[in-house]
Amino acid sequence: MRFVAWILVWVCCAIVALWALIALPLSAIFGTGRRAWRLAVAYDQLGNTCAGGDEDESFSSRCWRNRHRLVYGVLRHLIDWIFWRLLGEQHHCRDAWLAEEEKRKSHKRKPGGQARTMGAI
Repeated sequence: MRFVAWILVWVCCAIVALWALIALPLSAIFGTGRRAWRLAVAYDQLGNTCAGGDEDESFSSRCWRNRHRLVYGVLRHLIDWIFWRLLGEQHHCRDAWLAEEEKRKSHKRKPGGQARTMGAI
């Protein structure tokens, strides 16, 4: 029964992923871009989670936090270069890490700021 439940979760995730892949460019082209950006951040966090990171942290933040390690240091420079070319951001990964740190601090100050997890599943 547990296997069937995970298959259903996988099917639901696949449907949502397809929906998001379609919505992202449509939102960027026909909308204000806000939804497209939020979807891109969601994919960023999903990728970080797939790579073993925290589900609430962006990969950019992770690259800054681990910049002393060779692979992350190289990726940090690559990501920073891409965001500099696209948006003119000088230190994207550092700024992403600072934003994550501020978010963590504000969650610690608020009661119930911790995310709920599905630990038993």
